[in-house]
Amino acid sequence: MKERRIKSIYYKLISMGCDIFTDDNKNEFFVSRHSCANCKSPWYMNLTECFLCGMLNSYLFYCNTCDVYSSTTGGTVTCNKCRNKRKKICFNDKCITNKNGFKKEFNDKKNGVMDKSSPSSISQSHCINCGSSINLYLTSLVAVKEIENTKDLKISSNDKRYDCIIFVKKNTKKYLLTSPLIKKVKFDKFVDSIELEKIFS
Repeated sequence: MKERRIKSIYYKLISMGCDIFTDDNKNEFFVSRHSCANCKSPWYMNLTECFLCGMLNSYLFYCNTCDVYSSTTGGTVTCNKCRNKRKKICFNDKCITNKNGFKKEFNDKKNGVMDKSSPSSISQSHCINCGSSINLYLTSLVAVKEIENTKDLKISSNDKRYDCIIFVKKNTKKYLLTSPLIKKVKFDKFVDSIELEKIFS
């Protein structure tokens, strides 16, 4: 099988939040994905949230003097209008970090409560989809097989060690993902994309 085809599968899975582990056998790989235990949505360890209220980081600067928000991407800490220092505050108006008497205490010592160096900011601890606080790593050992016609669509006894098999139609972008435990694979189930739920089924 062409290396480019295998790499395209890797890149697709990586774009869906997966980590890929390979060895000398180019036609098999181990895939892992940090996910919510409840709804299987991706769990982002580089996403921060407020320790005190759970608000997700909006990645915006806030100027308290001008009452203006701006993106932290490519932006400077100094406000363009008043030249005062901007902060990465919590955007929950009801959060204690935004209340009088606490706002300065929480935001002035560091670069704001949402700054990574702030003790009030933590990695994601709640699912952004369903709110669950339980996360886990989904894993799967995957084999990739290129076929030309229906006669090649077979699962051997050696394939039982895999969690998922990806059949690929030669010279096309058609995929069929199946468990090696299925006795008869239907050839008409080829689709145009990688179905993540079948990788970890």
